[in-house]
Amino acid sequence: MSRDTREVDDDSPVNPGEHHDHGPTDRQYFNIFWVLVVLTALEVSTEWWTDWFGEGSRRVAVPLLIVLMVIKFFLVALYFMHLKWDSPMLKRIFYVGAVAAILLYGGAMSAMHFWQSSGTELFNDPPPVAPPPFCTGSDCPN
Repeated sequence: MSRDTREVDDDSPVNPGEHHDHGPTDRQYFNIFWVLVVLTALEVSTEWWTDWFGEGSRRVAVPLLIVLMVIKFFLVALYFMHLKWDSPMLKRIFYVGAVAAILLYGGAMSAMHFWQSSGTELFNDPPPVAPPPFCTGSDCPN
C-alpha cells in the first residue's frame, strides 16, 4: 500500500493544508489600537465636560458617546474578530443579530425612560401586604 507523503502547510487545526493570507498586518492592528485609545480617551473626557463647558455640554455628550460606542464596536468586530474577512453569510448573521440587540436594548431603555406613568394614581403605589400564611384571631390584618 503506497501513501502520498507530500508536505502541506499545516497552519490550521480545522482545515490542515490550507493557508490564509488575509487579515490585517501588525501595523494595522497597532493603528486600530491607537484609534481605539483616542476614542476611549474622548469618551472618558466627557465626564469632565460639565466642569469645562457647562451644563449644556451634556446635550452633546450623550449622542457623541452613542456614536463613539458604535464606531468602536464595529472597529473591534471588523478587525479584531476578523468579521471583515468572513463569508458574506456570517457577516449577515452578525449584522442582523447586532441590529436586533440594539433595537431590543433601545426599546427597553426607552420604555424605562419615556413611559414612567400610565396616568393612574396607583401607578407608583406598592403592592398590598399579603396576610401571613397561618393567620388566626387577632394576628390577622383586617
